[in-house]
Amino acid sequence: MWPFSYAYPESHVADIGGQTYDYIVVGGGTAGCALAARLSEDPDVSVLLIERGATKDHLLSRIPLLSQNFVFKWTTGVTDRFSEPIEAYNGRRLVLVSADGLGGTSRVNGMLLTRGIPGGYEEWAETGTSNGLGLKGWGWKDVEPYFLKMETTVSHADKNYRGHKGPMSVRQVPLSYEFFPFIAKACEAIGLPVEDDCNAPEASAQGYFRLDVAVNADGTRLSTNRAYLSNEVVLARRGRLTICTEAIAAKLQLSDDGSRVTGVHVQDMSAAAKNKPRSVLADARREVIICGGAFRSPQLLMLSGIGPRDHLKSMDIPCVHDLPAVGKHLADHMAIPIMIDVPVRETAQRLMEEPWFGLRTFLQHVLFGNGFMSKPTTEVSIFARTSSLDPETYNVKKGEDCMNASLPANIPDVEIMLNSCNCINLTSPPEEYAKSPTSGRAYLSFYTTLIQACVDGRMELASATDPTAHTRIFYPTLGPDNGPNWQVMRRSVRLAMRLAEELIEKSGYPYPAALTFAPGMSMETLSKVTRGRVGERLPVPVPAPAADPGTVTQEAVAAAAPTKSRATEVKEVPPPVTKTWKTVTDEEIDAYMRETCQSSLHFTSSCRMANSSEDGVVDTRLRVFGLSNLRIADASVLPKIPSAHTMAATLMVAERCADFVKEDWK
Repeated sequence: MWPFSYAYPESHVADIGGQTYDYIVVGGGTAGCALAARLSEDPDVSVLLIERGATKDHLLSRIPLLSQNFVFKWTTGVTDRFSEPIEAYNGRRLVLVSADGLGGTSRVNGMLLTRGIPGGYEEWAETGTSNGLGLKGWGWKDVEPYFLKMETTVSHADKNYRGHKGPMSVRQVPLSYEFFPFIAKACEAIGLPVEDDCNAPEASAQGYFRLDVAVNADGTRLSTNRAYLSNEVVLARRGRLTICTEAIAAKLQLSDDGSRVTGVHVQDMSAAAKNKPRSVLADARREVIICGGAFRSPQLLMLSGIGPRDHLKSMDIPCVHDLPAVGKHLADHMAIPIMIDVPVRETAQRLMEEPWFGLRTFLQHVLFGNGFMSKPTTEVSIFARTSSLDPETYNVKKGEDCMNASLPANIPDVEIMLNSCNCINLTSPPEEYAKSPTSGRAYLSFYTTLIQACVDGRMELASATDPTAHTRIFYPTLGPDNGPNWQVMRRSVRLAMRLAEELIEKSGYPYPAALTFAPGMSMETLSKVTRGRVGERLPVPVPAPAADPGTVTQEAVAAAAPTKSRATEVKEVPPPVTKTWKTVTDEEIDAYMRETCQSSLHFTSSCRMANSSEDGVVDTRLRVFGLSNLRIADASVLPKIPSAHTMAATLMVAERCADFVKEDWK
């Protein structure tokens, strides 16, 4: 058998035309694979899963470190979208990455299974408070069983608050770098506890946390297609489970009175159909469940006449159901990278600088299923609630109940991911990265991610007829200048700088290190990095920022350079930042954020759950308002973005939806 791929039992568009299925699941991504697997457990039903991309399950898609690549799209199915220009962010358009192919974004994400604190879900169900959403049946006690159901934990096998029989095998990987214990020491110095399991309900709401990773015992990535819809599972259910790949749902077929969905129009996306587009209708006997994600789920609804009446009218689409919240309330976790120049052996840059090390670790993974390539880019994160920090010291305030994870008041608003790579150029094509001042340098990134602060974004159709056209995405922002979300952002950045300085100056870290990319740096130098990243794709001219007069001399740069093994003499080396978390100004933080902020690719809430059709798109059983047999089960229904990576919450929704459907069709 060819080692880089294997035959998967998939069907094509021509096979499903005119066929009737009990359930049609639209979208074979993170949620869709889980939902189709659970529904097809019943031997008496038929399930059709429609996925836009191909299977693409091959060696490179299974290697954890390499599969997080956003550049080589042929291996990952990565699709780039761009937001509309954002005035508040210097007119920039942010790169918004997702993935086509069975397993969706679970094929390229960080593989992190983080639930979020119980208080976050208590807020969803809470009534009688200003922040409570009043969604009955979605509190912690309601959702926890589904977090248990999805996973088999390896690193916490004796803990009853973790799952032990689920399809997602998760574990903590051995830490890769020497800087981790010194950052843990820095956290303890400011009052953040060091915790072992961020998914423990009784753990502190804030702290330094080892993370659980969806990686198999053989060291391969466990995306949801491999966890829930393995070759063996699909073959065993061939009579009742049909997986149609390279197919896109173009439109829902509604009944004459518009009260239910009767089928799905499916368009062939295969290379064979490139010059001869083919569309068929697959009929649904019971239900259609959309799992297209935060961008495609609202797009399909609007193409089918379900959405905001005014927008549909502007696109000449007859409005069947006026649902104002379709495409609204788009949320994401926005990130601001703070980067330290460290020795190359302390970062993933070592793979580029030492080819023999790269070859050795590749062979180590292939032969033994372990080593450097069997790990994610993020092994540890720091979660904090910035309002609990003393503004004078940036230590956690004493004597306050800010660590109880069961309380909504303690939901973290920042996650600082400790990434062993350059996080400013994450999505740069190789030819653009090669021109950047960061090329050839080794960085530890304090990837400062705002996990509660953004104001609702929205998305609209760009085409009324083409389901393959990207939508117009108005990315969520921080709202009015100097508003509360800007204060959270500034505190978050200062916290990252505080921890970076603690690591460099006081922790005992044994290697030279310098804070290189942070507020207070030369904006002229910064612009050479950020402009080259997406500048050629900008539809609006953006003036280069003025140079910051407070730069240091090249002599000082040479003296502070922490690494000498890399060929950096051909590049303009970014000088160390001379400002500290105390001396940097709000204006400098704002300027840095506007130029470097980026999406962390956790898109949610564009078809959010609510108690009425004015506020949301689905009810508490995930049924689309106004249609009796249409549900949505993906990240788009999350009523509020979790303070965690979104894969776990998305799978929880898919698992719950499967139970809702089974209960309703007993």
